[in-house]
Amino acid sequence: MRILALDLARKTGWALGTVNDKVPESGSVTIASEGASMAKLFSNWRLYLRDFLVMHPDIRTVVFEAPLPPMMKTGTTNITTIRRLMGLCAVTEELLFTLDRYDVREARVADVRNHFIGSNRHKRPEAKALTKARCRQLGWAPVDDNAADALALWDYQRSILVKQDLFRRGA
Repeated sequence: MRILALDLARKTGWALGTVNDKVPESGSVTIASEGASMAKLFSNWRLYLRDFLVMHPDIRTVVFEAPLPPMMKTGTTNITTIRRLMGLCAVTEELLFTLDRYDVREARVADVRNHFIGSNRHKRPEAKALTKARCRQLGWAPVDDNAADALALWDYQRSILVKQDLFRRGA
């Protein structure tokens, strides 16, 4: 069973691996050019994700970062970014629901950062740098901060699945 972790944005980071993988695959993809319409962004994302899932039929769990509520981002974002992130989450959930074979999960950024870099108290630029540094420490080579965030999310979800498996087995 492979886990696909998605750091959804106009440039989406992804990470893919099993709970036993030491070095997961990762990358990032620009879904639409700057200034593209929301419709273009969402359509491109749906097609890309569908094709990605077809190319990797052993994916069973898909996890993405839960977008922060708009009131949490006051002064640091705008309505276009909020619509973009909420829409990408909606498109992802809709497609995965339609395909009806995935365990779909979302994770709070705060929980992922606490797990991966030990704290959620860092400002965004510092958290991004710490995430990339932690990836390198683990022997992973993310192509950019989007892939690094996806790797952190993948590692977080992997840890949850390992704990759930241990609990089920009574270990």
